[in-house]
Amino acid sequence: MAANTTNCLKAFLVFLIVHLPFLVLSRCLEHKNPQSFNTLLSLEGLSKGQTDKNLPYLRQYLKRFGYLNYKETTLNGNYFDEVLESAVKLYQRNYHLKVTGKLDFDTVKKAANPRCGFPDIGLRFKSINNGDHTNNGDDDPDFLFIKNSSLYKFFDGNPKWPAEKTHLTYTFISAVHPIPQEDLSSASSQAFAEWTRNSKFTFAEVREGAVSDLRLGFFVGDHGDGHPFDGPLNVLAHAFAPTYGRLHLDGAEAWSLSPPPPGQIDIVWVTMHEIGHLLGLAHSSDPNAVMFAQVTPGVARRALTPDDIAGIQALYATP
Repeated sequence: MAANTTNCLKAFLVFLIVHLPFLVLSRCLEHKNPQSFNTLLSLEGLSKGQTDKNLPYLRQYLKRFGYLNYKETTLNGNYFDEVLESAVKLYQRNYHLKVTGKLDFDTVKKAANPRCGFPDIGLRFKSINNGDHTNNGDDDPDFLFIKNSSLYKFFDGNPKWPAEKTHLTYTFISAVHPIPQEDLSSASSQAFAEWTRNSKFTFAEVREGAVSDLRLGFFVGDHGDGHPFDGPLNVLAHAFAPTYGRLHLDGAEAWSLSPPPPGQIDIVWVTMHEIGHLLGLAHSSDPNAVMFAQVTPGVARRALTPDDIAGIQALYATP
């Protein structure tokens, strides 16, 4: 009896060591009243030379997703300057919008869409203030865009799993449980299966607490990785490039395992997208691709596209 009690106590302590930091970080540091992407809709119609109290939020948004650097984010506050116009043009180009530099309806509507928290890779920018006047042959000298005949992209430096590492294990660790664990397991299994069908990788779920290559789970607010979640229908999830192996879903979202009704998010689609990041793919410029940064509420997407497949095969085509 004493031995059984000791073993149970040890198991409980292991559980606390593994889970408690995530539970504390996620629940105690949750953001209060996070600002919604819908705030951007109030900026419709603005252009260079105008002012608005919400322009600093637009600057932070564009910095967060790869269109402004830190120095440019802190310039001119509420004023719509030349630097901000250049960043807006770059955003419009990347999302196949009319490139005007103005915050027209299509631009603010696009920016307000729920999306992955990872920045849009494959972009670079120049500061109007640092004298960088590099000419890449583009008709518009105010921005640079890294052109590629394909729309898929890789992370800087092309990180990927070692050539011999083709079987990856995964487990779950969550701070909150917005859906039953069996639904998360089912969604993940479907998402991993789609990547197995179209790449060299195989995947297997292992028991909770076991050593694994990948760890998936739900978190809310500031959960300790430097990328806090921000409430429903903003950033939906994020994952990290190889070989860190962490995939986090926002526990504040209304997730659906079935084809989602309006306002709910297809968890299979988002998980499939984030697995692409775990394998080394960045965001695609193809709006039909699973690796496109934005997700449409109320819509299900369960299959990789030719762009996604070409991307993963190209990344691992050479050692």
